[in-house]
Amino acid sequence: MTAAERRALIIEAVLSLVDEYGVQGTTTARIAEAAGVTEPTLYKYFDNRRQMLLAALDVVFDRAEEAVRSSDETDAVERLRKIGEYHTRETNAKRLGFVNPLFEFIVAPPETGLRERVRSRNLVIIDEVAAIVEEGQAQGRIRADVDSRRTAWRVMGFYWFEDVSSLMDLPEVVGEGISKEMFDRIISDIVISRQD
Repeated sequence: MTAAERRALIIEAVLSLVDEYGVQGTTTARIAEAAGVTEPTLYKYFDNRRQMLLAALDVVFDRAEEAVRSSDETDAVERLRKIGEYHTRETNAKRLGFVNPLFEFIVAPPETGLRERVRSRNLVIIDEVAAIVEEGQAQGRIRADVDSRRTAWRVMGFYWFEDVSSLMDLPEVVGEGISKEMFDRIISDIVISRQD
């Protein structure tokens, strides 16, 4: 196994353990056991437990950013719609694989230093969604008076709504179209209607 493969295996072990035990319960002993290595081996790839947690958190956000980059539609409004559909579909199928660990990282004790990384990575997603909105404005598809960052936060709120409903085992949020209705409202509030 290459060093990169071993490192990835350790990160996946951390994600699995955070999902099961939370950040506090993800000890180096558990990480080593789950990854099939000794504790000293962990330190060949990471300086400390915090670095292991941060690496896992980065993987969580890399996966979250995949949702934002899931569509290659040239029309910005359609791209936003496809992004929402992707998140709904993947959340419903429970394939995103990051929802529970993400919330565990959010509620981790402040001394772990994870919250600042959660914050900064969330802001990257906000910037990416805001850029799509601004592209839609340049295309003449989204109203010029729309605040791109406020819209990006509304989209993020939609993601969180679906994520939390998934954590709470409330499939009706997606199944009954509640989240779709919420996302459709976000889009209808920003697009230039045919009557304008």
